[in-house]
Amino acid sequence: MEKPSYYAVIPANVRYDEELKDKAKLLFGEITALSNKDGICFASNGYFAALYNVTERTIQNLIDNLVEKGYILRTFTDDKQRILAISWGEKIFIPPRKNFHRRGEKNFTHNNTSTNKKKILKEKDSFQGEINF
Repeated sequence: MEKPSYYAVIPANVRYDEELKDKAKLLFGEITALSNKDGICFASNGYFAALYNVTERTIQNLIDNLVEKGYILRTFTDDKQRILAISWGEKIFIPPRKNFHRRGEKNFTHNNTSTNKKKILKEKDSFQGEINF
């Protein structure tokens, strides 16, 4: 049995899209958290409405906005069940789930802060403009 992901992924192009409401950005993250390995989410508007304490119409409007912007795809099965899918087009990138770490994992060597700081300081020394930290 596949375990669900408890991580919500909201890529920069979604986070910083000024045409999206904040709740649409949060809803996008929830859709990523509820999606299966193929990027498919079966949650209903009623589920999202109860989760965020809003009306189903509000959820419908937020989903419409995400679809219009190309961040998610919406389709229906033969038995009229709505399916939401993460758009895998050029607009969005969702990293594979295998790259996520669960709380308590000790293998975080890929994010070595002191190495990153040295690299930033080296780049700062060769930069001719101004950098504010």
